[in-house]
Amino acid sequence: MENRNRELERKKRKRQRQLKRRLIAGGLVLGAVCLAAGMWVLAGHEDAAGNVTVEGTGAPETRQNFKETGELETLFAENQEQSELENATVDETAETTKIESRETTVALAAKTELPSRYDLREQGTAPTVPDQGTFGTCWAFASLGALESSMPSEFRKSLSADHMSIRNSFGLGQDAGGDYSISSAYLLAWQGPVAAEDDPYGDGRSPEHLEPVCHVQEIQILEEKDFDAVKRAVYETGGVQSSFYMPQEAGAERDRYYNEETYAFYYDGSLGANHDVVIVGWEDDYPKENFVKEPSEDGAFLCMNTWGESFGDRGYFYISYEDSRIGTTNVSYTGIEGTDHYDMIHQTDLCGWTGQLGYGASKAWFANVYEAAEDEELAAAGFYATVADTSYRVYVAEFAGDAQKNADHEGQDNGGLEAAGKALSERKLVAEGHVANAGFYTIAWNEAVELSAGDRFAVVIEIDSPATTEPVAVEYKAGSRTANVDIEDGEGYISPDGINWQRVETEQQCNVCLKAYGRKKRG
Repeated sequence: MENRNRELERKKRKRQRQLKRRLIAGGLVLGAVCLAAGMWVLAGHEDAAGNVTVEGTGAPETRQNFKETGELETLFAENQEQSELENATVDETAETTKIESRETTVALAAKTELPSRYDLREQGTAPTVPDQGTFGTCWAFASLGALESSMPSEFRKSLSADHMSIRNSFGLGQDAGGDYSISSAYLLAWQGPVAAEDDPYGDGRSPEHLEPVCHVQEIQILEEKDFDAVKRAVYETGGVQSSFYMPQEAGAERDRYYNEETYAFYYDGSLGANHDVVIVGWEDDYPKENFVKEPSEDGAFLCMNTWGESFGDRGYFYISYEDSRIGTTNVSYTGIEGTDHYDMIHQTDLCGWTGQLGYGASKAWFANVYEAAEDEELAAAGFYATVADTSYRVYVAEFAGDAQKNADHEGQDNGGLEAAGKALSERKLVAEGHVANAGFYTIAWNEAVELSAGDRFAVVIEIDSPATTEPVAVEYKAGSRTANVDIEDGEGYISPDGINWQRVETEQQCNVCLKAYGRKKRG
């Protein structure tokens, strides 16, 4: 029996080394670099092998999903041997309990019928048209424009693209280009947004210690080319950040696709997106004859550009529904709250979602361990759904005693991992639900968990994302873009079953993207 247990443990360790990893190089999905007004900004990114691709050379931009060289087999083999291992290692006292749980439900009210024409300018919520000048900052202006138009009226104001493009954790210059993954990480880390009046654009500097004017707690990534979803997001929430392909320079090449007299653009080629805009409306009957090259049907999105009011109709123009790139990436800023809703944020992923982990199946577990710096009420957790149609359960585990003070940083032989795994298995279910779109979600629960200064606790997520086999978002260092990623500040874990846990910092050199939010104890 002892020999059998040793053999099962050896096979367990072997499978733990076979965790599948996916690196998202240069962005979450198809990101966009920026066209500055009147010029083409060169911007490079490195792939998983360290090779640099330079945008602006005339070649299509490619932001692919890279997997580690020599991709490994799935860890969680569904066979009798694994079942025996589980039966040998499960402690009956560590069974998951369902206490004080809350299930997230969505009211299935009939959807409002969308009008055939809509324009945020007529609603008074369109953002101010910016001018990015010679910098590659369209991504920042488009993110903030969509965010401004989605903010509750009581704290809506012009936001600083200077701060977003300088004070993010990626360390890229303002001429390096970017995409929504950078702006999302910056916003979700509460690094901003800050007021434009406190950090004016274009002066080459950004003051330290500026406070955000709001907290972004939810960002939805809409399905590619789902125009009904895009329209509904504009109608119900505000502007949608999207990207499209625009020829590099004004002149004959751009004139093939852009009609300056009607402010109408239509590109039907295969080059990748290179410029970000904000979709602020639509017109189903917009005449196809207004385009230089006629699409087959009428209809266009109304978009805000980032080149000042001298472009288009005071900064606005139309893009045909049939444009090959518009609507391939669609970002809606759906969760914007005042800065007093939560008092503290626990996080280790300042660069956000840059890679994915999984076990070759749609289901996985992941957790982050934190220590309360002061007395607090733990109230919510935030994590990414890497694909649409994702279900989740949220648990909280409280660590007791000195045995769990230090998780294993050197390996798996000194008992640290075993102690952490036992604590993670003694968890309480606090919320469960389902989200329709990919993106970042903050999930709150009904009864806050009371913590005292010095208490160690973990947020644990059980996730099921049917459209992927790597459902766990991680922060991963890969090339100059993510050179600032720090994996020394985290204590993250991943598991195929919620029982057998693996430390991600030591085994996969990454941080789990999982935040926790608390409120100071009052009275």
